[in-house]
Amino acid sequence: MTLNDWLDRLKPGPLPVFAHTREVLAQQRRRSEEITAREVAQSILADPLATLHLIHAANLRGSRMGSEIGTAEGGLMMLGIGRYLDDARQFPILEESQFAHDGKRMAALRALARRAHHAAWQARDFAVLHSDIRAEEVQVAALLHAAPEFLLLLRAPAEALRMIRLRRRMPAAEAEREVLGVSLDELRLPLLEAWKVPDPQRALLDPALADKSRQTIIKACLNIAERAQRGWWDENLLADYLALAGIENLPLETVIATAHGNAMRAERAALWIAAPGAGVWMPMQPGDWPPEPDDEDEMPAPAPAKPAPQAATTVAKPATKPATPAEEPAHTVCPMPDKRVLRETLESIEGHLDGSLNLNQMSAHILKGLHSGLGLSRILFAMVTPDGKHVKSRFTLGIPAADPLRHFNVDLGARDLFGQLMGKMQGVWLNEGNREKLWPMLLPAQQEMIGTGSFFAMSLHVAGKPYGLIYADRGHGECGLDPHTYTDFKMLCLQAARGLSKLK
Repeated sequence: MTLNDWLDRLKPGPLPVFAHTREVLAQQRRRSEEITAREVAQSILADPLATLHLIHAANLRGSRMGSEIGTAEGGLMMLGIGRYLDDARQFPILEESQFAHDGKRMAALRALARRAHHAAWQARDFAVLHSDIRAEEVQVAALLHAAPEFLLLLRAPAEALRMIRLRRRMPAAEAEREVLGVSLDELRLPLLEAWKVPDPQRALLDPALADKSRQTIIKACLNIAERAQRGWWDENLLADYLALAGIENLPLETVIATAHGNAMRAERAALWIAAPGAGVWMPMQPGDWPPEPDDEDEMPAPAPAKPAPQAATTVAKPATKPATPAEEPAHTVCPMPDKRVLRETLESIEGHLDGSLNLNQMSAHILKGLHSGLGLSRILFAMVTPDGKHVKSRFTLGIPAADPLRHFNVDLGARDLFGQLMGKMQGVWLNEGNREKLWPMLLPAQQEMIGTGSFFAMSLHVAGKPYGLIYADRGHGECGLDPHTYTDFKMLCLQAARGLSKLK
């Protein structure tokens, strides 16, 4: 089928809502004289189908007045709270419709509702953290991203279920085109336009605008919700965390903790959705995912999932309980380098010298190689500031929030060890053999920031100019550094500089 065929098949029409939504709206109707638009809006925003219905109805009416409505609260003000709550008594209920007789379709609808709700919850929270005064617009856009899949499940269930199965075995866009003839990315914007979703909302989901801050937040949160729906061990989550860390100007560990907390809160806020969400997978250990019960017999079995690399396990694992005197000191279990991961990282950077990655994506590859490939536990990637005067921390991994190293910031032209290191692309390994010579070259504040352990550091130059610096160590415990790792560290940093010089 063509794009126009699908637009005609999925055109605006009656939509059911979840039974829980209509029940809550019925309860709120009893307080219609005193209830606020915001309170009603929160009930609607828990249900992607109710949200799409409201936005469509409000803009259908608002278009006659030259208004565009992009939020649930604004939609209620346009339609009138009392009138909307009165009309809600006649909303068709999903669980009481013909769809309820198809177990697979209902399971897919509930799973999609859970994923969309989680993505919207993440998006709103990170928009608020970004001081976005219109955070609800971001939340609504994240919910409406799933509109094509909901409409397909409601009106073209055979194609929708086949597409879902195929996406487990091949890239999503490839599976979508095989089943539908178009990808969901190609279908989404014109479909939302047909449903009267206004331009600003559609722009938030436009792939051509993906580098803007609000779009970056939405994309990362959509990715987190989709990847974490089957566990938190997807190594690609690191790139999403880094994207949010760059936008929010927050430490990587803070972003990860926030995303984990949001997943748990979103889970508790929608217990009525009869499908497991990302929050329930927090305690999972890495391993193969069991086969889906609705897989078609004639389809080949999926290839066994590879164990997640160490980088993914470190950033995705929920925080452990505080140390007690009976526990081992930090870093006593020394991380081991994984040559396979190092090789894959070098090859991955080499394969993306075509400008296909942005800074956050390239940094994710570099951090993965340093952490899992080289077994380095505390990693800092500092970059030259726009004014060219300082080298300041940009990304960190394994460095606690209270650690002064998190705030690494040195003068580019200083005569201390790091300032001299930035003079040309070169590395240093501070160890017991050269400590007497090199330690005095660090400023007292730097000595306090780094501590007494040994470390690797290497400056990165791009196009003959200083670009940044990578610092790494294995903490202050018993885990030391060695010559082989230092050689691999320099090799990876050289490859990192090549990759950074080709960013899009």
